[in-house]
Amino acid sequence: MLENKNKRFIGIDVSKYKLDIFNSTTGEIKTIENSKAGIRQYIRALEFSEELYIVVDLTGGYEALCVNMFYDKGFKVIRAEGRKVKNFARAMGITAKTDTIDAKILADYGEKCFERLRIYKPYNSSIKKLVMRLSDLKDMAQKEKNRLKAPDNALIVVKSIQTLLKTYEKEIMKLEDHIEQLILKDEELNAKYTILLEQKGVGKKVAFILLGLLPELGYLNRREIAALCGVAPFAKDSGTINGYRRTQNGRIEVKKALFMAALAAVKYDTKYKPVYESLLERAKPKMVAITAVMRKLIIYLNVKSKTLCA
Repeated sequence: MLENKNKRFIGIDVSKYKLDIFNSTTGEIKTIENSKAGIRQYIRALEFSEELYIVVDLTGGYEALCVNMFYDKGFKVIRAEGRKVKNFARAMGITAKTDTIDAKILADYGEKCFERLRIYKPYNSSIKKLVMRLSDLKDMAQKEKNRLKAPDNALIVVKSIQTLLKTYEKEIMKLEDHIEQLILKDEELNAKYTILLEQKGVGKKVAFILLGLLPELGYLNRREIAALCGVAPFAKDSGTINGYRRTQNGRIEVKKALFMAALAAVKYDTKYKPVYESLLERAKPKMVAITAVMRKLIIYLNVKSKTLCA
Protein backbone atom coordinates (compact mmCIF):
# COMPACT_ATOMS: atom_id res chain seq x y z
CA MET A 1 0.00 0.00 0.00
CA LEU A 2 1.29 3.45 -0.92
CA GLU A 3 1.43 6.48 1.36
CA ASN A 4 0.49 9.93 0.12
CA LYS A 5 2.99 12.37 1.62
CA ASN A 6 4.26 15.35 -0.38
CA LYS A 7 3.28 13.62 -3.60
CA ARG A 8 2.64 15.46 -6.87
CA PHE A 9 0.52 14.16 -9.71
CA ILE A 10 0.20 14.56 -13.45
CA GLY A 11 -2.98 13.23 -15.06
CA ILE A 12 -2.83 12.13 -18.69
CA ASP A 13 -6.01 11.49 -20.67
CA VAL A 14 -5.16 9.32 -23.67
CA SER A 15 -6.70 9.15 -27.12
CA LYS A 16 -5.41 7.66 -30.34
CA TYR A 17 -3.68 10.77 -31.64
CA LYS A 18 -3.22 13.07 -28.63
CA LEU A 19 -2.58 13.27 -24.90
CA ASP A 20 -4.27 15.85 -22.67
CA ILE A 21 -2.10 16.52 -19.63
CA PHE A 22 -2.86 18.22 -16.31
CA ASN A 23 -0.07 19.08 -13.86
CA SER A 24 -1.52 19.35 -10.33
CA THR A 25 1.49 21.34 -9.09
CA THR A 26 1.46 24.12 -11.68
CA GLY A 27 -2.17 23.85 -12.79
CA GLU A 28 -0.89 23.71 -16.37
CA ILE A 29 -3.04 22.00 -18.99
CA LYS A 30 -1.34 20.88 -22.16
CA THR A 31 -2.20 18.86 -25.26
CA ILE A 32 0.54 16.98 -27.08
CA GLU A 33 0.74 14.46 -29.88
CA ASN A 34 0.51 10.79 -28.86
CA SER A 35 3.78 9.94 -30.56
CA LYS A 36 7.39 9.27 -29.57
CA ALA A 37 8.44 12.77 -30.63
CA GLY A 38 5.61 14.51 -28.78
CA ILE A 39 6.05 12.56 -25.56
CA ARG A 40 9.85 12.83 -25.66
CA GLN A 41 9.64 16.61 -26.01
CA TYR A 42 7.27 16.87 -23.04
CA ILE A 43 9.44 14.63 -20.83
CA ARG A 44 12.56 16.68 -21.62
CA ALA A 45 10.84 19.83 -20.40
CA LEU A 46 9.55 18.11 -17.24
CA GLU A 47 11.58 18.33 -14.06
CA PHE A 48 12.17 14.86 -12.65
CA SER A 49 11.20 14.22 -9.04
CA GLU A 50 10.88 11.10 -6.87
CA GLU A 51 7.64 12.61 -5.55
CA LEU A 52 6.07 13.00 -8.98
CA TYR A 53 3.56 10.39 -10.16
CA ILE A 54 2.17 10.06 -13.68
CA VAL A 55 -1.46 8.86 -13.71
CA VAL A 56 -2.35 7.51 -17.15
CA ASP A 57 -5.78 6.60 -18.49
CA LEU A 58 -6.17 3.05 -19.84
CA THR A 59 -7.59 3.15 -23.36
CA GLY A 60 -7.21 -0.28 -24.87
CA GLY A 61 -3.54 0.00 -25.78
CA TYR A 62 -3.19 3.62 -26.92
CA GLU A 63 -1.61 4.39 -23.54
CA ALA A 64 1.23 1.85 -23.92
CA LEU A 65 3.69 4.22 -25.61
CA CYS A 66 3.11 6.94 -23.04
CA VAL A 67 3.36 4.56 -20.06
CA ASN A 68 6.57 2.94 -21.27
CA MET A 69 8.32 6.18 -22.22
CA PHE A 70 7.66 7.75 -18.81
CA TYR A 71 8.67 4.51 -17.10
CA ASP A 72 11.90 4.24 -19.10
CA LYS A 73 12.84 7.76 -17.97
CA GLY A 74 12.49 6.77 -14.33
CA PHE A 75 9.08 8.29 -13.58
CA LYS A 76 6.62 6.42 -11.35
CA VAL A 77 3.58 5.58 -13.42
CA ILE A 78 0.09 4.61 -12.27
CA ARG A 79 -2.21 3.00 -14.84
CA ALA A 80 -5.77 4.10 -13.96
CA GLU A 81 -8.64 1.78 -14.83
CA GLY A 82 -11.39 3.73 -16.62
CA ARG A 83 -14.30 2.23 -14.69
CA LYS A 84 -12.78 3.15 -11.32
CA VAL A 85 -11.92 6.67 -12.47
CA LYS A 86 -15.49 7.13 -13.76
CA ASN A 87 -16.90 6.01 -10.41
CA PHE A 88 -14.50 8.38 -8.62
CA ALA A 89 -15.70 11.29 -10.78
CA ARG A 90 -19.33 10.46 -9.99
CA ALA A 91 -18.53 10.32 -6.28
CA MET A 92 -16.91 13.75 -6.54
CA GLY A 93 -20.03 15.11 -8.25
CA ILE A 94 -18.28 15.75 -11.57
CA THR A 95 -20.70 15.27 -14.46
CA ALA A 96 -19.08 17.35 -17.19
CA LYS A 97 -16.74 15.51 -19.53
CA THR A 98 -14.00 16.85 -21.77
CA ASP A 99 -10.48 15.58 -22.36
CA THR A 100 -8.96 18.33 -20.19
CA ILE A 101 -11.47 17.68 -17.39
CA ASP A 102 -10.65 13.97 -17.60
CA ALA A 103 -6.92 14.75 -17.26
CA LYS A 104 -7.59 16.78 -14.10
CA ILE A 105 -9.81 14.00 -12.72
CA LEU A 106 -6.97 11.52 -13.26
CA ALA A 107 -4.57 13.70 -11.25
CA ASP A 108 -7.18 14.06 -8.48
CA TYR A 109 -7.84 10.32 -8.58
CA GLY A 110 -4.13 9.63 -8.11
CA GLU A 111 -3.96 11.98 -5.15
CA LYS A 112 -7.17 10.93 -3.36
CA CYS A 113 -6.92 7.18 -4.00
CA PHE A 114 -3.13 6.91 -3.86
CA GLU A 115 -3.00 4.43 -0.98
CA ARG A 116 -5.06 1.92 -2.99
CA LEU A 117 -3.10 2.18 -6.23
CA ARG A 118 -0.15 0.29 -7.66
CA ILE A 119 2.98 1.60 -9.32
CA TYR A 120 3.30 0.27 -12.85
CA LYS A 121 5.92 -2.38 -13.43
CA PRO A 122 6.31 -3.88 -16.90
CA TYR A 123 6.13 -7.62 -17.30
CA ASN A 124 7.41 -9.94 -19.98
CA SER A 125 4.63 -9.49 -22.55
CA SER A 126 6.28 -12.03 -24.85
CA ILE A 127 5.29 -14.71 -22.33
CA LYS A 128 1.65 -13.66 -22.66
CA LYS A 129 1.72 -13.88 -26.45
CA LEU A 130 3.41 -17.28 -26.38
CA VAL A 131 0.97 -18.66 -23.79
CA MET A 132 -1.97 -17.45 -25.90
CA ARG A 133 -0.45 -19.11 -28.97
CA LEU A 134 0.07 -22.32 -26.99
CA SER A 135 -3.59 -22.26 -25.97
CA ASP A 136 -4.63 -21.80 -29.62
CA LEU A 137 -2.51 -24.75 -30.73
CA LYS A 138 -4.00 -26.99 -28.03
CA ASP A 139 -7.52 -25.97 -29.04
CA MET A 140 -6.78 -26.79 -32.69
CA ALA A 141 -5.23 -30.13 -31.74
CA GLN A 142 -8.28 -31.03 -29.64
CA LYS A 143 -10.61 -30.24 -32.54
CA GLU A 144 -8.61 -32.57 -34.78
CA LYS A 145 -8.76 -35.32 -32.12
CA ASN A 146 -12.53 -34.93 -32.01
CA ARG A 147 -12.74 -35.20 -35.80
CA LEU A 148 -10.62 -38.35 -35.66
CA LYS A 149 -13.37 -40.05 -33.61
CA ALA A 150 -15.95 -39.67 -36.36
CA PRO A 151 -17.13 -43.21 -37.32
CA ASP A 152 -17.42 -42.57 -41.05
CA ASN A 153 -13.98 -41.08 -41.72
CA ALA A 154 -12.34 -42.06 -45.00
CA LEU A 155 -8.78 -43.42 -44.72
CA ILE A 156 -7.32 -40.34 -46.41
CA VAL A 157 -9.11 -38.12 -43.87
CA VAL A 158 -7.74 -40.17 -40.95
CA LYS A 159 -4.20 -39.93 -42.32
CA SER A 160 -4.58 -36.18 -42.87
CA ILE A 161 -5.75 -35.66 -39.27
CA GLN A 162 -2.95 -37.85 -37.89
CA THR A 163 -0.37 -35.87 -39.85
CA LEU A 164 -1.73 -32.58 -38.50
CA LEU A 165 -1.80 -33.93 -34.95
CA LYS A 166 1.89 -34.87 -35.15
CA THR A 167 2.66 -31.35 -36.35
CA TYR A 168 0.60 -29.79 -33.55
CA GLU A 169 2.23 -31.99 -30.92
CA LYS A 170 5.68 -31.06 -32.17
CA GLU A 171 4.88 -27.33 -32.17
CA ILE A 172 3.26 -27.54 -28.72
CA MET A 173 6.35 -29.21 -27.23
CA LYS A 174 8.64 -26.70 -28.90
CA LEU A 175 6.59 -23.75 -27.62
CA GLU A 176 6.33 -25.15 -24.07
CA ASP A 177 10.09 -25.57 -23.96
CA HIS A 178 10.64 -22.02 -25.24
CA ILE A 179 8.22 -20.55 -22.68
CA GLU A 180 9.93 -22.42 -19.85
CA GLN A 181 13.35 -21.16 -20.94
CA LEU A 182 12.10 -17.57 -20.96
CA ILE A 183 10.65 -18.01 -17.47
CA LEU A 184 13.89 -19.48 -16.11
CA LYS A 185 15.87 -16.51 -17.46
CA ASP A 186 13.61 -13.97 -15.70
CA GLU A 187 14.38 -13.70 -11.96
CA GLU A 188 10.86 -12.80 -10.78
CA LEU A 189 9.05 -15.16 -13.17
CA ASN A 190 11.36 -18.00 -12.21
CA ALA A 191 10.75 -17.42 -8.49
CA LYS A 192 6.97 -17.35 -9.03
CA TYR A 193 7.24 -20.43 -11.25
CA THR A 194 8.91 -22.34 -8.41
CA ILE A 195 6.18 -21.28 -5.96
CA LEU A 196 3.42 -22.32 -8.37
CA LEU A 197 4.90 -25.75 -9.06
CA GLU A 198 5.16 -26.42 -5.30
CA GLN A 199 1.35 -26.34 -5.13
CA LYS A 200 -0.33 -29.71 -5.68
CA GLY A 201 -2.59 -29.47 -8.70
CA VAL A 202 -0.50 -26.82 -10.45
CA GLY A 203 1.65 -28.26 -13.19
CA LYS A 204 3.65 -26.56 -15.90
CA LYS A 205 0.63 -25.91 -18.12
CA VAL A 206 -1.34 -24.14 -15.37
CA ALA A 207 1.78 -22.28 -14.23
CA PHE A 208 2.39 -21.00 -17.78
CA ILE A 209 -1.16 -19.59 -17.94
CA LEU A 210 -0.95 -17.91 -14.52
CA LEU A 211 2.43 -16.35 -15.30
CA GLY A 212 1.52 -15.30 -18.82
CA LEU A 213 -2.07 -14.16 -18.42
CA LEU A 214 -2.11 -13.05 -14.77
CA PRO A 215 0.91 -10.72 -14.34
CA GLU A 216 -0.91 -9.07 -11.41
CA LEU A 217 -0.30 -12.18 -9.29
CA GLY A 218 1.41 -11.04 -6.10
CA TYR A 219 0.55 -7.37 -6.58
CA LEU A 220 -3.16 -7.27 -5.71
CA ASN A 221 -5.09 -7.93 -2.52
CA ARG A 222 -7.16 -11.09 -2.01
CA ARG A 223 -10.44 -9.57 -3.23
CA GLU A 224 -8.89 -7.99 -6.33
CA ILE A 225 -7.07 -11.13 -7.45
CA ALA A 226 -10.19 -13.27 -6.94
CA ALA A 227 -12.32 -10.82 -8.95
CA LEU A 228 -9.73 -10.72 -11.73
CA CYS A 229 -9.87 -14.51 -11.99
CA GLY A 230 -13.67 -14.54 -11.95
CA VAL A 231 -13.97 -16.50 -8.70
CA ALA A 232 -15.13 -13.72 -6.34
CA PRO A 233 -18.77 -14.00 -5.18
CA PHE A 234 -20.88 -10.89 -5.72
CA ALA A 235 -23.92 -10.17 -3.58
CA LYS A 236 -27.40 -9.81 -5.10
CA ASP A 237 -29.20 -8.31 -2.12
CA SER A 238 -31.91 -5.67 -2.13
CA GLY A 239 -34.17 -4.77 0.80
CA THR A 240 -35.38 -8.00 2.40
CA ILE A 241 -34.26 -10.12 -0.54
CA ASN A 242 -31.01 -12.08 -0.20
CA GLY A 243 -30.03 -13.13 -3.70
CA TYR A 244 -27.81 -16.02 -4.73
CA ARG A 245 -24.11 -15.08 -4.75
CA ARG A 246 -22.53 -15.51 -8.17
CA THR A 247 -19.09 -15.01 -9.68
CA GLN A 248 -18.75 -12.59 -12.57
CA ASN A 249 -16.55 -12.24 -15.64
CA GLY A 250 -12.85 -12.90 -15.06
CA ARG A 251 -10.13 -13.96 -17.49
CA ILE A 252 -11.55 -17.06 -19.09
CA GLU A 253 -8.26 -18.91 -19.72
CA VAL A 254 -7.08 -18.23 -16.16
CA LYS A 255 -10.43 -19.42 -14.80
CA LYS A 256 -10.20 -22.64 -16.83
CA ALA A 257 -6.66 -23.27 -15.56
CA LEU A 258 -7.72 -22.68 -11.94
CA PHE A 259 -10.62 -25.08 -12.43
CA MET A 260 -8.28 -27.88 -13.52
CA ALA A 261 -5.86 -27.09 -10.68
CA ALA A 262 -8.70 -27.10 -8.13
CA LEU A 263 -9.96 -30.52 -9.34
CA ALA A 264 -6.52 -31.97 -8.65
CA ALA A 265 -6.09 -30.04 -5.37
CA VAL A 266 -9.25 -31.49 -3.82
CA LYS A 267 -7.87 -34.96 -4.46
CA TYR A 268 -4.27 -34.54 -3.34
CA ASP A 269 -4.00 -31.46 -1.08
CA THR A 270 -5.18 -31.74 2.52
CA LYS A 271 -5.71 -27.94 2.68
CA TYR A 272 -8.45 -28.00 0.05
CA LYS A 273 -10.04 -31.45 0.23
CA PRO A 274 -11.84 -30.72 3.58
CA VAL A 275 -13.15 -27.40 2.19
CA TYR A 276 -14.64 -29.11 -0.83
CA GLU A 277 -16.14 -32.01 1.17
CA SER A 278 -17.54 -29.69 3.83
CA LEU A 279 -19.45 -27.68 1.22
CA LEU A 280 -20.83 -30.85 -0.37
CA GLU A 281 -21.99 -32.09 3.05
CA ARG A 282 -23.88 -28.79 3.42
CA ALA A 283 -25.73 -29.64 0.17
CA LYS A 284 -23.88 -27.04 -1.87
CA PRO A 285 -23.69 -27.76 -5.65
CA LYS A 286 -20.40 -29.27 -6.80
CA MET A 287 -19.65 -26.22 -8.95
CA VAL A 288 -20.07 -23.93 -5.94
CA ALA A 289 -17.71 -26.12 -3.92
CA ILE A 290 -15.04 -26.27 -6.62
CA THR A 291 -15.29 -22.50 -7.18
CA ALA A 292 -14.67 -21.97 -3.46
CA VAL A 293 -11.52 -24.08 -3.78
CA MET A 294 -10.46 -22.11 -6.88
CA ARG A 295 -10.84 -18.89 -4.88
CA LYS A 296 -8.85 -20.18 -1.90
CA LEU A 297 -6.19 -21.55 -4.23
CA ILE A 298 -5.55 -18.31 -6.13
CA ILE A 299 -5.61 -16.27 -2.91
CA TYR A 300 -3.01 -18.60 -1.41
CA LEU A 301 -0.78 -18.41 -4.50
CA ASN A 302 -1.17 -14.63 -4.54
CA VAL A 303 -0.05 -14.37 -0.89
CA LYS A 304 2.96 -16.60 -1.59
CA SER A 305 3.88 -14.47 -4.61
CA LYS A 306 3.60 -11.22 -2.61
CA THR A 307 6.89 -12.03 -0.87
CA LEU A 308 8.60 -11.67 -4.27
CA CYS A 309 6.76 -8.52 -5.36
CA ALA A 310 7.14 -6.37 -2.24
